[in-house]
Amino acid sequence: MKKIHRLFLAIGLSIVTCMAVASPDAPRNGVDYLTLEKPLPAETGKKVEVIEFFGYFCSHCYLFDAALVKWMEKHNRDVTFKRVHINFNDNMALQQRLFYTLSAMGKMTNSLHHKIFDAVQVKRTRLRNETQIADYVQKNGIDRNKFLEMYRSFTVQSLCDGAVQMQSAYQIEGVPTIVIDGRYVTSLAIVSEGNNFSGTEEEAQVMTMKVMDNLVARILKERQESQKNTAKKK
Repeated sequence: MKKIHRLFLAIGLSIVTCMAVASPDAPRNGVDYLTLEKPLPAETGKKVEVIEFFGYFCSHCYLFDAALVKWMEKHNRDVTFKRVHINFNDNMALQQRLFYTLSAMGKMTNSLHHKIFDAVQVKRTRLRNETQIADYVQKNGIDRNKFLEMYRSFTVQSLCDGAVQMQSAYQIEGVPTIVIDGRYVTSLAIVSEGNNFSGTEEEAQVMTMKVMDNLVARILKERQESQKNTAKKK
C-alpha cells in the first residue's frame, strides 16, 4: 500500500487546486480509497467495522464530526463505529488520554465529544497539562477526583497504548482517516486528491461519505454471497 502520508499532510487536510469533478459514486482503488496489503482482523460479528482515526487538535476532524455522526446514525444497523485518537507528539498524548479516560468512565457521548472539539478548536481552551484537563472536565460536571484516578490508571494507559499500536498497524500519519473492515482506507484528502477536486470542504465530506457508503455496501454484499455459497455446499 502507498504510504498514506503521501496523500495528505501529517496534521490536517490538503485539498489540491485542480479542476473539480463529480462525486465518486463508483469508488476506485487507488483513487477514492486504498486497500491494505495485509488486512487486519475486524471482530464485529455481522456488522462492518468502521474506524475513524482523529485528533482533537485537528480542525478538519472537528468540521467532519457532525456529518460523521449523522452517517453513523444512518448505518447503525450494519456498522460498528469506533473512534481512535491518534498520538503524534506529547501534546496530542494528553488529549488522547482525555478521550480514553472519559471513554473508560462511560462518559464519552457524541455530544461531549463534539463539545471537546469545540473547546479546543473554537474557544481555544488550553488542555495542555493534567491540571487544565481536570479543570475542564470538572466544569463540565464530571467528578474531578474520579476523573484523575482513572486518568492515571493502568486501564487508560493500556487504551492509549492500544491506540498507538493501531495507528502504527494502519500506517496512520494524517487525520481524519477512515478504515473500513480492516482493509480499506479513505479520507477527505485521499478522495479529493484522487479526483483532482478543488471544491469546498463540505463537498469533500459528502464525496468521502459516498465512498464509505459504497465500501460498506460492497462488504455486506460479499458476506451475503459467501453465506449463500456456504449454504449451497451444505
